Amino acid sequence: MTTLTSPAGVSSSTEAKRLFLRMVRPHAEESPYPLYARLRELGPVVPVHFAGAPPRYLITTFAECAAMLRHDAVGPLSEDHFDETYPTWRQQVFAHGLLRSMAFRNGADHRFDRAMLARHFSPRRTAARREEIAKLIPPLLDQLERRATSGGPVDVERELAVPYSAMIIGRVMGIPDVQAVRIGWATRQSGPTLELAPSPAQRQRAAEAGEQVWHEMSTLAAERRLRPRDDLITDLLSQYGPDQERLISNLMLLFSAGFDSPASVVGLGLRLFLDNPHQARLLRDNPELADTAIEEILRCEPPVQVMFRVAIREITLAGVTIPPGSILLGLVASASRDPALVADPDRFDVTRPPSGGLSFGGGAHYCLGAHLARLSGSLLFPRLLRRFPLMQPAGVGTYRAPGLALRGFERLPVSLLSSGGLRHEPRRPMNLLTVTEVAAMLRVSKMTIYRLVHAGRLPSFRVGQSYRIPAEAAAALFGVLMENQAG
Repeated sequence: MTTLTSPAGVSSSTEAKRLFLRMVRPHAEESPYPLYARLRELGPVVPVHFAGAPPRYLITTFAECAAMLRHDAVGPLSEDHFDETYPTWRQQVFAHGLLRSMAFRNGADHRFDRAMLARHFSPRRTAARREEIAKLIPPLLDQLERRATSGGPVDVERELAVPYSAMIIGRVMGIPDVQAVRIGWATRQSGPTLELAPSPAQRQRAAEAGEQVWHEMSTLAAERRLRPRDDLITDLLSQYGPDQERLISNLMLLFSAGFDSPASVVGLGLRLFLDNPHQARLLRDNPELADTAIEEILRCEPPVQVMFRVAIREITLAGVTIPPGSILLGLVASASRDPALVADPDRFDVTRPPSGGLSFGGGAHYCLGAHLARLSGSLLFPRLLRRFPLMQPAGVGTYRAPGLALRGFERLPVSLLSSGGLRHEPRRPMNLLTVTEVAAMLRVSKMTIYRLVHAGRLPSFRVGQSYRIPAEAAAALFGVLMENQAG
């Protein structure tokens, strides 16, 4: 991992400004975590002041980030703050709607909206959707496989992450699958709306995509007014009555919040497994680890990296007095890798007990869809890794930009082929070999095979107390060994 160092003689306040300006560039950081580690070294609360702008405070540690998110003197950003960072937000229907939704309300209005929606996302209702969500997975994995029949890479974001996550929240809301996926793509492209300092081009593309989301939600609302159904959209119509702006604003928020983070978790989680094949094997062999695996993905790669808040009145965090009106940046991604939270925080370990992270926020604005997001990931990853045990990265993925607040992949190419060019055919019975058979085939010791399995270099399945290895994986490794010997 890259380590950031400070030039000699540079003050902490100057360095804080430099790191902040690096954070807000409109280019995604492949790994922002060394930057966050350096900010933690500067302190749990790092002031960043620029002339003519409200003071900003970077909250870097878990304890202070959790306290900030749950503090009753801290609330969502106000319209005045949007005027500073996004002067034209009132002219953009998506930005105007989203920034007028319950996510940016406080007090009675927020409690009313949240109470109305909460029953649709309760743990009981979410658990009742388990079978419905699970049924979405096999057809999507079939499609992923069909796209790979030519032997080329497939984009996990396009073929799996976006449609899977869009269809789940679409079914919760009562949106047909095809339309939900269409809205999902537009929502994904509108992400820079919620970033601190996107480029003008990023802002424009987000505004155009946001217009599509607004139009789709307005159309759905109009259809439900004419033909009510037993679904969430009709329920909100009955509650909001003629208040069209509030209805569409919360529909856009609900879809965006219920779709974007789960979609990002698919790519971010898969990349962690591809980079840590031993952990992938652990989950393949022990699907009961799915729940802790999701918590570890959310800790290592939170899809929402920064949460923006404002101090409503003077508060004190870690001994630092913060005046009212100050902007607070809760660095959730930094807090999740705080050594005070977990040991060896940069290590991905699916057996690690949940740490109670902040990936879904905290306090009054804790994410309503947290249970649904966790369920969708815990159902997907064991099935994905067992279906394609030979999956490998196929080049460098493209991260979303700007990527300060919302982290994820724009494109994540993978290969479903083994290194020897043989593909796992999940629709026919898999030919599994014992460790003894593979050792004899490769003319190596059984201990060598066990080492390869434990290192994650040789896909395997646990059968009782022993391992079974796909014949095509053994054949692929045999081909690699022959090539090495020939070379």
